[in-house]
Formats: sequence, C-alpha cells, structure tokens
Amino acid sequence: MSLPTTRRIVTGHDNNGKAIITSDAVLTPANPLDPEGNPPTGIIPGFTNLYKTDGIPAKAQTPFVDVHGKKIGLVDQSGVYCRIVDFPATGDASDNVNIMHRTQSVDFGVVLKGSIKLILDDEVETIMNEGDVCVQRATIHVSFYSHLLATFTFDGPVQ
Repeated sequence: MSLPTTRRIVTGHDNNGKAIITSDAVLTPANPLDPEGNPPTGIIPGFTNLYKTDGIPAKAQTPFVDVHGKKIGLVDQSGVYCRIVDFPATGDASDNVNIMHRTQSVDFGVVLKGSIKLILDDEVETIMNEGDVCVQRATIHVSFYSHLLATFTFDGPVQ
C-alpha cells in the first residue's frame, strides 16, 4: 500500500531568540499499532503524527519532540495531537477498522484530498469534500475517508 508522504516543517528559536527551522522532514505514514513505526499493511490506517503539544496550554518554548512513528494513543490528556490519517480504500465494505466509535475528545478534521462519508450513531450520513471541516465533539461516529488532517484534544468521558 502506498500512502502519501508529508513534508513537516517545525520552527523554533535559537539561543538569541531568533526564529529558526528546527526540523524539516518528509514523513511516511506509520502503523499506529506498531511500536517501531513501520508502514501500515492491509486495512490498517497510516498515521502521520505531525506534532504533540507538551500540555495545555501549549508551551512554544520547550524543545521539539518528534512523535512521528511512535506508538501513541488516539488522544492524550497531557496535550493536543495533530496528525494526518490515511485509510486504505475499502469502499463501503466492512473492514473492522472503520468502525462505529467514540473518541473522548474534541477533534478537528480537515479533508485534504478526496471526500469523506461521516456516519453518526443514528446512521445519518454526511458527505464532506476537500476543504470541508468537521468539529467532532465526542460523538459516536464512523468515517470512511482517505486523507484527513485531524487534531485531537482530550476532554474526558461524556457525561
């Protein structure tokens, strides 16, 4: 399976406070279940972990820590994740990956390429196209998509 790469550029400051590029790398999607960060196979999605904040509010003066290719949770109460998620094309076929689920977070999903079919627990379907944004507020859902930028902000269990 060949998933698109992403160039990630991270800025920071030198010891004199001057803006600098601290990282400029081309990232290949990794298997989120693999602690070694190997590429996904079969129906496993590819995660390109772009950035994780060190706490909330974000601390822009801390050193950059690269989380790409690391086995990390979908959400984390110690910070905000920003990642690109790539699912292999399965159509509407059941694949045991695109399953109805709830994340304990507020997620912002931006369709980068193609379209997304978003289905909520009442089975209402909404089609999202390139440039569309979904603010997912801890609702039960399933999404069929190919290339999506998402941030995950921990919120805790739904009351």
